[in-house]
Amino acid sequence: MPNASLVGMARPASMLLVWMVLFAATADTVSIQAAETGRPVTVNCDVQNTACRQEISGTEVTFDINPKPVRAMTDLRFRITLTGEQPKALPYIDLGMPGMKMGPNQVSLQTIGAGVYEGVGTIVRCPSGKRIWKAAVALPGIGIAEFIFDVIY
Repeated sequence: MPNASLVGMARPASMLLVWMVLFAATADTVSIQAAETGRPVTVNCDVQNTACRQEISGTEVTFDINPKPVRAMTDLRFRITLTGEQPKALPYIDLGMPGMKMGPNQVSLQTIGAGVYEGVGTIVRCPSGKRIWKAAVALPGIGIAEFIFDVIY
């Protein structure tokens, strides 16, 4: 007959093994989803210190967020300034995290001057603790400029 104390120890050890296997399977799934984007996650915008610029289809897009430092879970003012061709409709910003499927978080922009648009939005705190965010600035009739930046939690 097996020793009762050894049998009692086997149960927690087997549960630990099950949890380790489940955790490893979940980690692999997250890695695969990030790899499916086909692009490495690279910060291309130092919005904590300055406005960021990109050119898309001949239009220069300047992207900025205030107040600084840019923090999650606070009201933030997003500003887009366009030089060159103007969009066919109001631009907007889709906020998300690179390589992650998230619920919609869209910032509606209003015209405040010639080629200048502003809107208020919030960057939520990710339960994973990751702080890299993406602002996809949609310019109807022109294209999308993606700004990837770091947020303070």
